[in-house]
This record gives sequence, structure tokens and C-alpha cells, in this order.
Amino acid sequence: MRPSNTNTQAVERDIAANGEAPASDEQAADLAALEAAAGQGGAPGQALATQEQEPKGPTLQEEIAGLMGMVVAVLSPALPSLKTIYTPEAIGAASGAIGALCEKHGWLGDGLMGQYGAEIACVAVVGPLAWATYNGVSADLAEWKKRRPIEATAKEQGIDIAAPVPAPPPAPERTGPAVTFGSGPVQ
Repeated sequence: MRPSNTNTQAVERDIAANGEAPASDEQAADLAALEAAAGQGGAPGQALATQEQEPKGPTLQEEIAGLMGMVVAVLSPALPSLKTIYTPEAIGAASGAIGALCEKHGWLGDGLMGQYGAEIACVAVVGPLAWATYNGVSADLAEWKKRRPIEATAKEQGIDIAAPVPAPPPAPERTGPAVTFGSGPVQ
């Protein structure tokens, strides 16, 4: 069943007569804007071909060099010799060799982290943050537990601290001369 809208019927008549649908002013403006964005009025396929030739981001060698530099920066406080071993020149040479090997064998074609780059970066940032939070909160709770009032601790253990505490026995009285070590008798 065909719609009975008069505008639809008029469009169908124009398509049957001309072989194409007439464009409204809004559609014509949209088409002109798309053509301008696609290459200043050139062929749409031509603009796409030039965009595909441009690299999307860093090369594999640059990614490897960045990763190596980050690892050295993170571990060098604990292992100071890494800064002297992994100089920028050494990192550049190693990343170039690793990158060439990966390209030869077709490894890491999508980049160092591939299609899961965002997820891996998230874990690399949030994982240590979560671990530090866990350790910090655990230390805070342990410190809080140490400083709790004695009443709360006694109640947990079932001790009634309201009961009277017996007084300590009196100290014995002196019955003779004072005892001193390392000296002669007192006169």
C-alpha cells in the first residue's frame, strides 16, 4: 500500500518524469557543504584518497621508543643504572630495530597496542591508581583502628569497663638503711 501524502505523490511524479528526485533548498545547501568539505568542489573520491595517504598517528618505531622511555623513567628511581644504559640514542636504535622486525613479520600492524590501545592505556593508568588507593585506605583503616577509644575496644572484647578496678596493694615500708651499689657504708 502506497502512502497517500500529496507531497510524496508529487515527488513520485517528478521521479517518473525526470529520473531523479528534485532537491530542496536545504538538501542543496547540505550537498554544497559536503562537496566543499570533500575537496573544494573536487571529486569526492579524490579527497578521500589524499586522506588515506596521511599517517594516522605515530609510527610503530615512535610508539616503541615512547614506551621504552616511559619504562626507563618509571623504573629509574629504583634502578638508576637504566638511565645510563638507555640513552635517547640507544632507545632510538633499539626501537628502529624492533620496529623493522615487526614490520617484516607483520607483527603489531595496528600499532603497539592495536585495537585495544585505549583499554590498555586505561589499565596502565587506573591500575596503579587503584592499587595505591587500596594500600592507602588499608593503612588509614589500620591507623584508625589503633587510635580508637579504649571503650570501643573493650566493648568489642566483652569487657565491662564500668566495674570498679581494685586498687593496687600498698608499697612495703622501709625497715632498714638504704641499699646502695658501688659505694661504701653511709655514715
